[in-house]
Order: sequence, then C-alpha cells, then structure tokens
Amino acid sequence: MSSAPADIAATLAEANAAALAGKRAHAIALYGSLIAQPGAPMQAHVNLVATLVAANEPREALGAADVACAAFPGESAVAAVAGEAALAAGFPVRAARNFETALSLGGLDARRLGNLALALQGQGRIAEALDTYARARTLAPADARLASNALMCAHYDPPDSPEAALARAREWPRPAAPARPAARDPRPDRALRVGYASPDFCNHSCSYFLVPLLAGHDRNSVEIHAYSDVAAPDGLTAAFRNLVPNWHETAGLDDAAFARRVESDGIDVLVDCAGHTNGNRLGAFALRPAPVQATWLGFPGTTGLDVFDARLVDEITDPTGVADAASSEPLARVPGGFLAYMPPPFAPAVSPAPMRLRGYPTFGSFNNLPKITAATLDLWSAALHAVPASRMVVKARGLDEAETRERLLAGFAARGIDRARVELAGFAQTLQSHVARYADIDVALDTVPYNGTTTTCEALWMGVPVLSLAGDRHAGRVSASLLARIGAGGWVARDSAGLAKLAASLVSDALALETIRAGLRARVAGSPLCDGLRLARAFEGIYRRLWRQVVSPPAMV
Repeated sequence: MSSAPADIAATLAEANAAALAGKRAHAIALYGSLIAQPGAPMQAHVNLVATLVAANEPREALGAADVACAAFPGESAVAAVAGEAALAAGFPVRAARNFETALSLGGLDARRLGNLALALQGQGRIAEALDTYARARTLAPADARLASNALMCAHYDPPDSPEAALARAREWPRPAAPARPAARDPRPDRALRVGYASPDFCNHSCSYFLVPLLAGHDRNSVEIHAYSDVAAPDGLTAAFRNLVPNWHETAGLDDAAFARRVESDGIDVLVDCAGHTNGNRLGAFALRPAPVQATWLGFPGTTGLDVFDARLVDEITDPTGVADAASSEPLARVPGGFLAYMPPPFAPAVSPAPMRLRGYPTFGSFNNLPKITAATLDLWSAALHAVPASRMVVKARGLDEAETRERLLAGFAARGIDRARVELAGFAQTLQSHVARYADIDVALDTVPYNGTTTTCEALWMGVPVLSLAGDRHAGRVSASLLARIGAGGWVARDSAGLAKLAASLVSDALALETIRAGLRARVAGSPLCDGLRLARAFEGIYRRLWRQVVSPPAMV
C-alpha cells in the first residue's frame, strides 16, 4: 500500500533533515522506504545515492544509482548523481559518461564539469582533465573547491615550471586575510597548544604518517588538538580519537565557524594536513585563526597562500634555493626527513623473490592511475627493454574498466612492449589483499613526475626495492627522500637510462636480490623513516622557533 502524497513529502523532508544533520543511517533508511513505494519521487532516489556516497558506501550507492537511472531515464540530476556514485566506486570511465550525459541534458554546470574533470583525472587523462577544470572555472571563478581540485590535478603532470605553478596557486580564491592574532599567553617556553586539521583521520593513505607524529609528541612540551573533518568516520577514526587528548569534530562547520572554534580553543600553532586535497580547510586558514600556522603532508607543493609561517619539508624534497623561490610559504626543512611511516599492522610476512620461483623478473607499480603519465610509461618501458625476459604488473584503482586497461596496454605497445608482458590488476577489496600482492613483484618502479609516497613505503615494507628518479619539485622528489632515510639513495637514478641500468643490475642476481628482500623490512623499521619520536621532536623544535619569533620578534636594526 502506497503512502499519501503528504506522507511522502513529510518522510522526504525528514530524510533530508537527517542527512543534513549527519544522521546518514537514518536518512538512508527513510529514503529506502520511499523508493520501495510505487511513484516514489525522483528526489528520494537522487538523495539516497548522494547520502550513500557521503557515507562511504560506494557499492551500495552504485546499486541505488542503477535503480534511479532505470526509474528516471533522461533526467540530468539522476545522471549526475550516478556519476558521483561511479566515481566513488572506482569506475571513472563510467562516471565520465554519466557526467557527460548530465551536461548534455541539463546544460553547462560548473559542478558537473568539475566532476567530469575528476573522472578524466581518475583515468589518467590529465591534459583533458585540466582543460575541463579550466572550462568549469570560467563558470565559477570563486569556487575554492574547484580551484583546489585543479591545482591538485596539475601536480600529476605539471604543464609549467615550479615558478609558474606558484603563480597559479596564488590565484586560488580566498578571503582577505586579517592580521595575525595576538598570542593569549606570550611566554616563549610554555607548553604550546598545537592543533592538527585534517579530513584524513580515517582509513586514508595520510593516516600512516599522521599516527607516528601524533603518538610521538611530548605531552609536556605540546598540548595536542585534532580538528577532524572526516566525512565518514571509521575504525581508524576511533583509534585517532583515543590517541589525541583533545578531539574536535568539525566536519559540519563552515570555514568561519571552524576558525572561531580554533580561536576559542586558544590554539597557538595550527597545522594544515591537507593543502589543496579533498576536504581541505584552506578557507579557514586564510582567516588566520592561530598566531602560528604551518602546512604539511597532504599536498605535494605550495598552497599559494601567504598566511602560513612554514611548510614542513626536507632538504631532499625541497633543496635550498630553487624550492624557496617556488613557494609562497617559508620552507622549514625537517632534519632526517619530513615524514615518519607507520607500517600496516596487517601486512603479511615478506615473501621470497618471485623471480626465483618463476625464472624471470617482475617489475611493478601500485601507484594510482593519474600518476601513470607518458613520462612514466617511457621510464617503465626503458626498464622492460633493458631486461627482455622481464614482466610488469600494474595495479591501480580504475583498471577494472576495459577502456582504461586498453589505453594503458596501447601505451606500452606504442613503446615496443608486448602486451603479454604486462599484467593489469584493479581494485583490491581489502588493504590486506593489496599489500599481499607485493609477493608478485621483484622490483618496484616509481612514477614520474609525481612519485609514490605511501606506495613507496608499502613496497619497501614488503621487501620490494623501489627505483625512482629525482624530479624538479617536491612531488617528484619524495621517493628520493624516503629512500635516503633507509640508506638506499643509490636506488634513485638521474635519468631513464640510469634507472633501466639499475633495474637490470638488481634483477641480474637472484640470490643478491633475495638477500635485499629478506633484510629490507628490518632496515626500514630501524631507520629514521619509522621513527615517530624523531619527527615529533623535530616538529616541536620548529613550532617552538616559530612561536618565539611571534612572541619575541627580533629587534629591528
């Protein structure tokens, strides 16, 4: 028996209110009850899909999108939300088709163009994505999220120099910055209130670097606060809550309210952990809520903002001189490296080198598709040509779609690599199964011009050597920094030919490679790369120096 129109409208209103309040489970149940009835309104279908995406239930969202598309073919809103579901589920080709349909039905729209750009980016079609972002930005030049996404996309295959990238970053729309707030308690040596702002206190690649730092802080030196913008909290979010003594849920706040919260908490040093990545709070940082502000981790380059007192990097990722000229923020170089890594607790034991069992070496990369640029394919192909018997495994989200697989295989073929030598693998259902696949790899090959970070660390932890190139900016020098921390700077080549030579040398001696593999995990574990206490002490020293500069600035001469 179907409900009366008034009842349907009331239920829809209740579901919408629940979704807006973050009570997603209740909203999903209500939307589900509506669409189970004949003649359910289109908005119930659309909102159900959107709420499932927000709740990080991509597979369920995809199923609900299929139902919506069948019930309302030819509706631009349905096509658009179906694209969002496909994007969240890791099907960027399908998502792009949905967004193109939505645009054809509903006309030009900045958000839908921006989502189409995300879908193209997810396929590794970076130039097309950047063009699409540019079209979207002409429609919504003040849209900060859109501008951030475009800046992030440009890092995968930069169209210009580091200095030009800085100029583009400075165009990011932001409110006028107020003056630096005064310190409430100007004592230079007291315990500092340090706040970390992140949307990634959850099952996210950044969490592997957040945990060691937060766990390593000296509670007598700093009072730690976390400002969590996690849209869909998970088990790791709960672990972060237990780790950080002062936890603040801020996902529902606008930037002004976020800034007021920071001010009311009396934060001395506020650290941005997202940059221009999804869910960032740069709009709040632009309001200058803390006397000292720094940025670190999530974004591989300058933010373009002038409200930061430091960007936390190191001497390898950002060499003195050139890097300083390409940064809007003063660069604070962290001794021993700007990252500390938490190995995944679920990682299986290191396996034997597969080449000893198969009789041929296997190179591999588990980096995401936007990083697999033409330059990356050139690099990998050079290594494959240098070792004619070798194979290549490429694992990335999005490789479950036939069109993307074909484009990647065609890229190898155009460089003279037989398709039979390349194995493609898509999404892994669990993180355990993801890292377990390193048992199939003898040597990992990095991506250029945007290196791996978590991916590089995972490979090393699984006993797999990583070969990389050092580029001309932070994103292309992170692996060089990580490798230096474990004493493996020799795995960084100067050019493609050098990397191919390194690859051939490593796989020329199966016994030697096995020895490297067997000892690599212990080598990583005992290195500065896994030393959260080192990183925390270094950060505390930088925070203290910045704080003293604020409360006791050097006298003018």
